Order: sequence, then C-alpha cells, then structure tokens
Amino acid sequence: MKTLKSILILIISIPFLFNSCKKDEKQEPTKPDMSTNSTTDNWMAESMFEDVRKVVVEVVDDEGKSTTQKSSFTFGNCATFSISPAWNDTLTWPKTLTIDFGATNCMGNDGKNRRGIITVTISDKYRNPGSVLTVQLQNYYVNDHKIEGTKQITNNGRNTNNNLSFTVQVNNGKITYPNNGGVATWASTRTNEWIAGEATTLFTHGLAGICDDVYLITGSANGVNRDGLAYAMQITSPLRKEICCRWLVSGTININPSGMLTRTIDFGNGACDQNASITIAGYTFNFMMY
Repeated sequence: MKTLKSILILIISIPFLFNSCKKDEKQEPTKPDMSTNSTTDNWMAESMFEDVRKVVVEVVDDEGKSTTQKSSFTFGNCATFSISPAWNDTLTWPKTLTIDFGATNCMGNDGKNRRGIITVTISDKYRNPGSVLTVQLQNYYVNDHKIEGTKQITNNGRNTNNNLSFTVQVNNGKITYPNNGGVATWASTRTNEWIAGEATTLFTHGLAGICDDVYLITGSANGVNRDGLAYAMQITSPLRKEICCRWLVSGTININPSGMLTRTIDFGNGACDQNASITIAGYTFNFMMY
C-alpha cells in the first residue's frame, strides 16, 4: 500500500516538474543577434548622400566666384559646371546647375573617385532663408558605388542659437554596391545646424574656407539592407560632421532592424578617425566606418 501511494505521488508530480523545466527554459537568456548588416548599409547611405550634399553645397555656395581656384574644391578639378541662367543674373530664379564628373572615375583632393552627373535646381541663393536645392543624380558613382535618389536641401533661416539650419531630405535613395555586392535602399529626414565656418568660403579662404565648416545633424532614416531586411534609424545625440573629415567625429544613433534588438552606434569623442562602436544588449564591439 505504501508503494502504491508513492507511485501515485510521483505520477501527480510529473506535470509540475515538466512545467517547471519549461518555465526555466523560457527565462534563460538568449544570445543576441550580432548581425551588423543594417548598421553597415545605413552608414554607407549616410556617407554617400552626405558626399552628394557636400559637393552640391561647395559649388552652390561659391556662386561661380572661384573660377581660378577650382583645384581647391574638395573634389579638385574633377568636375565641370554649367548654370542657367548665369550666376550674375541675380534676379532670375530658379536656376539649373549641372555638375559633370564625366564618364570615367576622377579622384578628388579627398581621395574619392567620382563619375556621373549631378543636376541641381536652385530656387534662391543657398544662404537665403527659404531657398531650396533639389538634387537629381544621373549615372552617378562614388568609389564605384552607384547612388540614386532625390535630395532636397531647404534653408530654414536662423534658429534660436542664431545658426543657419537646413532640412535635408533623401527620397527613393538607392545604393548599388560594386562587383555584384547587392542593393540597399534608404530615405531620411534630418536637420543640419551650421555651427562653424559660415563666415568663410572657397572664394575668401580657399580650401580652408570649406574645411572649417561644421554641422550638427539630428533626425531619422529608414531603409532596407542588402539582405532585404527593413530597419529604422534615429539620431539620439547630434552627429557632428566636420566637412573635410571623411567620417562623423561624434554623436550616437539607434538602429532597429525588423524583429531584432536595437543597435546603438557611438561615433566617438571628436577625433577624426574611422572608429565607432556598436552596442547590442550590453555587448559592445568596434565598427570601422567606410
């Protein structure tokens, strides 16, 4: 009788033991997904479309004054320009600017190879509040990456810090990597606050008049990486862009790939280098910017 009672107690206890094991398994932490594909593709899009903005702003802000200093542009003598109506017609807007890098790669002073055409529709002078630059790309490549999409730069006037600020939007952005490396898409809306270098230009100070420009960038983006995975990006601490530094020098962003953990990227403490870090669920490791 005692033996039968023990067997009954064991049978009754089995479901509780099984449920307890399942509960413990659910509570066991899983190793986070460490994929950085969305981070890499977002950074590439950031870099490529910022390069487009930089080229356009250098030419537009100069307004054709530096015809004898063309080699001082960050892209050197690689492009030819045409503008209609002419810059000296200050009453007729909009104007159409064509920046033509030709059909073969040309390396600029910044070490980047470019080819193709950038066309800009200009509603007013770049520094005038309310001006809008609408940028279109035609067979345009940077270091053999094909860049497609529309970029619009709108002058918002001066903010509460008395700095000029610009809304910068990219629509239908697309990056085609060389050597069948895949395709990624991207769109973004951000605000660029011009915090240093406004008083100087290429015409007044040569290349130094460009390289002293510094912007703080806020905003968000979204895209689909080369694996077909959608992601969203939010700037959580303003990104500092020093125009003649190839990389962002500080600031943080969060990237949220669909169905995955948040990736936090820290671009550093102000040094002009390609080092950044990624943190995923408490794991931090280095990330090298392009």
